[in-house]
Amino acid sequence: MKVIQVNQTQKRRASEEEKMLSLQVQQIMKHLKTKRVRNKALLTEKKELTVVFLKRRDMQQINFKYRGHNKPTDILSFVSADPRSLGELLLCSDVLNLQARKQGHSLEAETLYMLIHGVLHLLGYDHELSESEEKVMFRLQEACFQHLVQS
Repeated sequence: MKVIQVNQTQKRRASEEEKMLSLQVQQIMKHLKTKRVRNKALLTEKKELTVVFLKRRDMQQINFKYRGHNKPTDILSFVSADPRSLGELLLCSDVLNLQARKQGHSLEAETLYMLIHGVLHLLGYDHELSESEEKVMFRLQEACFQHLVQS
């Protein structure tokens, strides 16, 4: 799957970080293809995924517009109207950095964890629907994360 990266922050992402992000997405897709997940066919049918890095203020505005939450968030997922695209993941580096520090792990690990979260949303999972849906989604997310960090 082709990963289209857009950086709308002041910080320029180094080419190594861009390669790492693309590799992480490929690893997520490969792992999920081996599991029983909803809409698994999308992982093969869709040919691209857009990942956008936003400033804190921009993420807050989008989070308020689409979810009614007037604060920045770590990730938002949007299904695409383009039949070739799985969708768009919007990430806020500032929030990811803060969460990584609080969790005591690297920004790379936090980004991986949230990319998995976003991809699961694009496959139709929604932890905000019910407790049972939350358990299913977070169990998949955690299992995928553990597999990828141990590989």
